[in-house]
Amino acid sequence: MATTYDAVVVGAGPGGMAAVAASLDAGAQKILWIDPAWQGGRLNSLYREISSNTTVAIYLKAINSSQALRSITDSTPSPNAVTALEAIDHNSTCQLSVAGDMICMLIEGLLARPEVEKLTATVEEAHLDKNIWTLKTTPASPSPIKTTRTILSTGSQPRTPTTHQKYNPNLHQLDLDTCMRRSLLPSLLPGNQPSTIAVIGNSHSGILVVRNLYELAQSSPAHRAITILNFHRRPIKYAIYTDDGIIFDNTGLKGATAEWAREVLERSPDPEIVRFVDDGEDEEAAFREWLPRCTHVVWAVGYERGPIPRVYVEGSRVDGSLEFDMRSSGFRVRGWEENDEVKGLYGTGIAFPEEVEDPEGHVEAAVGVAKFVAFTQRVKGRWMGRGGDV
Repeated sequence: MATTYDAVVVGAGPGGMAAVAASLDAGAQKILWIDPAWQGGRLNSLYREISSNTTVAIYLKAINSSQALRSITDSTPSPNAVTALEAIDHNSTCQLSVAGDMICMLIEGLLARPEVEKLTATVEEAHLDKNIWTLKTTPASPSPIKTTRTILSTGSQPRTPTTHQKYNPNLHQLDLDTCMRRSLLPSLLPGNQPSTIAVIGNSHSGILVVRNLYELAQSSPAHRAITILNFHRRPIKYAIYTDDGIIFDNTGLKGATAEWAREVLERSPDPEIVRFVDDGEDEEAAFREWLPRCTHVVWAVGYERGPIPRVYVEGSRVDGSLEFDMRSSGFRVRGWEENDEVKGLYGTGIAFPEEVEDPEGHVEAAVGVAKFVAFTQRVKGRWMGRGGDV
């Protein structure tokens, strides 16, 4: 016999955690939470040794904004992951390992709620028929899954262009996620051999890779022959703190990475280790000139959504035509009437973030644990049919 849920949340990273908490806060009584790995998302499984961009105070404020999350922190014996966070200067940032431990604690607490059921699986298909979603998973669930609300929090991964092959087919492409983890970096490069590494992009991830390579070249005798070429289209952008809020809150450098960039890259970088290639005027010319001199390349040019389930509406497959509304968290299908949303399908997390405007009017995607909590709290009433901000 099929079980009908108030909501099914697909994905158990920070966005999925926020979606489950918001659904509970909005009164959902029966939630199915589906994830194939249950590792706390990429933040916890891949990025633990990276410095966070978010202050401790913002993390704590986000937890306290949700009754469901706050009840977990209140009922978990001390010491715990949140008390460890509270012990850090609230105006400072922290390692993502601390935030990752917090997320895992909150996920465990949400799964302990009687309203929440856990399923370890991958959602392959989602079918909407007469306002009811039927989900198919691998492995198959014990009984058919039906719900009136499907919330996708399926994550993203770094974009991996192959444009460099046109200019240097022998370049060895390095994985961005791996290069952001300092402990793994030495194993990627040959010791006692010259390596010239093209780092393409100077956003937070790009500068973090430059820093890791730079410090490896300075500290490791086996890797002192590292040269970094940082390709960029514009100067490094920093978050600017004002009384009205943060300018470039989501696109500017923050925290330890920003401090390092100001102290080293902006003041006195070692020219034997790092050089800068401004490719803003003519990227093709810059690539043609410099990439043949390189041995490795790292692309730090943003993230792309991970795969989502195959989505069918009244028998027609639409996942290739879905358009996410970054204000309402809903979806439309290209070709439908402008205001006609897919009934009961929502998104959140890094794959489906909220669109926000900073104090100077710059429109950005709001990405981060606290921002996912804020977004889901804002739209939770809409999810559950009780109105809410759009």
